This record gives sequence, structure tokens and C-alpha cells, in this order.
Amino acid sequence: MSSTLSRYSISFKGLKLGKHSFEFVLNDDFFHEFSEGEISKGQLIAKVNLNRQNHLLEFKVTIKGTVQVVCDRCLNLFDLPITFKGELFARIGLSDADVDNDEIIYLAEEEHEVNIAQYLYESVCLSLPLKRYHGMNGTNASDCDPEMLAKMNVVNDNDNMPDEVDPRWEQLKKLKNN
Repeated sequence: MSSTLSRYSISFKGLKLGKHSFEFVLNDDFFHEFSEGEISKGQLIAKVNLNRQNHLLEFKVTIKGTVQVVCDRCLNLFDLPITFKGELFARIGLSDADVDNDEIIYLAEEEHEVNIAQYLYESVCLSLPLKRYHGMNGTNASDCDPEMLAKMNVVNDNDNMPDEVDPRWEQLKKLKNN
């Protein structure tokens, strides 16, 4: 594990039972560690509230900030505000191999820390809307590239024009109808 991602580890062995709070910064260095993803830049704060129990760690995670994405309309990069709220559970001890659950991590008794970097990254990715464009989530619609929008309108106007039919097809239709 890289030194950058090791910052997102929580050592739970020394923690008393009860609630604990942590805060993590998700910035460009964080996103560069996940080079296969579409997000390479962002500035977010992840607040993690941990409720430590005997054999269970319950994480309540809130992530807020902005990530840089491509506008689906004009193809320019822009900062899109996002928020995420979720829960993650880590069970300490015996693993239940028959249960397939993405919200539960199984930890061995001898483990003393849990790294939540992958969970944080996936949570940010899942909070992205399918369509991303200037004007959503409080961004300014006028930031869309007017030159690109004009080119899109020319293409759309051509789509609405009636297509000329090749005269050869007309002759074939006459043959078919006979």
C-alpha cells in the first residue's frame, strides 16, 4: 500500500469502546492513487464517525466537496459539487464466507487497523450523477463552451431536416409494389 493511501487507515486496537470521529482530505494525490478511474482531481472532506464495539466497527461516512469531471454538453472540465452519506461495517473475528455483502468487511483477530481508502474512492464514484453538465448541483450553466454548443445546434438542426430520397430507391419501391 502506498504511503498516500496509508493515511486513510484507522487503528482501532487502542480505541476504547464507543464513538470516535475522524476526518480525511480527499485531494488530487488521493485520486492519483486510483489511476484506473475517471476522477483525477478533487477536493473533498470525508468525516468518519466510528462506533467501536467488541467485535464490530460501525462507520458512518459523510463526504462533501467537488470533483473535476467532463461536461457532457461541451466536453470542458468543471468542478462538480457532490455529497455522499453511507455506512460501512467491519466485523472482527470469524468471517462469514457465505454472506456476500459490500457493506461488511471481515477482519482477522490479529489485525489492528482498517484502511478505508477504497471505500472512500468508490463512494465518491457512486455519488457522481450519470449525466454531468454545467448548470447542475449549483454550477453555472453559462460556463458551457458557447462555441461547442453552437456546433451541437448545427448538428441538431441538420437532424430535423427531411432526408432527400435517392431516386434509385423510388424506382425499387415501384418494382416492389407491382
